[in-house]
Amino acid sequence: MSDLLARDYERMLDLAVALLEDPGGEPPWSMVVAELADALDCCMGILADNGRITAFAPHHIGELPLNDLLSEYAPEHVLARHYVSTGDRTPLAVTDFVSQRVWRQTGVYDSVHTLTGATHNIALPLGAPTGVLHSILLGRAGRDFDRRERAYLRRVQPLLLRADAHHRQLRKARRVSGGTDAASQGIITPRELTVLTLICEGLTTAAIARRLKIAPGTANKHRENLYRKLGTNDRVSTVLCAQQLGLVRH
Repeated sequence: MSDLLARDYERMLDLAVALLEDPGGEPPWSMVVAELADALDCCMGILADNGRITAFAPHHIGELPLNDLLSEYAPEHVLARHYVSTGDRTPLAVTDFVSQRVWRQTGVYDSVHTLTGATHNIALPLGAPTGVLHSILLGRAGRDFDRRERAYLRRVQPLLLRADAHHRQLRKARRVSGGTDAASQGIITPRELTVLTLICEGLTTAAIARRLKIAPGTANKHRENLYRKLGTNDRVSTVLCAQQLGLVRH
């Protein structure tokens, strides 16, 4: 039987809807971090992105010297060391590597605990090559993260990886096209990108509707919007344009 509760699935669904409805080209990471911190009853949540903090929750910890802390302690943090050296994407807690007693004796613990009150850390890594830290780090006081909470992170991770990949594709399109086309400006929504991917896989509009469990008319509307935004008028030219922009793989 799953460790997750009905409310966990409800929260994941709400998060998915929020990501799909966001009009920007970049996932709303501040909202994502805040939602994860709230779902796991955390006092601290940050997104570490290749050497800097790009999102955090709750709001007041943004007043802390987060980037300085990351620069100083990331090389020593057991989770950061693991993800940077291995490229692993498994959500893990500090206590998967060392005991809480050993963790409390480190300088990393002293600094994080003093500033945020967190006694336990868990990470949800995002897409990044080996050698790069791109991960959400959550912390809380009191008890360690249990099986249900770890299962929650594992289940929500594919959604965030997909949102992150979508943003990376749009950034690549922006570099390729010089930022002048609709796709590179982030006007293509996550749902339209999903439809575009299925178009490139050769699925018909009816098959796309069945795959996504949406009405055929809705799938057709997404296809028409893609044609308009990419400046194309048929499937072949749309596929070629998407490949040239780096929105889909060849």
